[in-house]
Amino acid sequence: MKIVELMNKNVVTCHSSEKLNIILNKFELFKVAGMPVVDKGKLVGIICQSDILKGLKQGTLQELTVKDVMVTQVITATPTESAVTAATIMLEHHVNRIPIIENNKIVGIVTRSDIIKAVAECG
Repeated sequence: MKIVELMNKNVVTCHSSEKLNIILNKFELFKVAGMPVVDKGKLVGIICQSDILKGLKQGTLQELTVKDVMVTQVITATPTESAVTAATIMLEHHVNRIPIIENNKIVGIVTRSDIIKAVAECG
């Protein structure tokens, strides 16, 4: 199975200048636990709930921005890679989501739960 078959094509993103309280609202609104950070159409990072929790040692949700806590070394994959490759990448790098990139643009995102759901449906 290829990543393109299980990735979510409706990717919720944020900007590095957004305040963390806004990001928590986006997490709740869109029912996600993390999202790619995009500035001027370019992937510049990724943020998840644990990044925000770690950031709270430095300041408050109203003070801190995404840029203050995001991970800048983003692990990505392409739509044509296998789901097994995506799962292996997640395990090796201890990540729960991978932005899917094609022609330098985000075309999707795959999460651990996407892979688990695909495995469950395959029987």
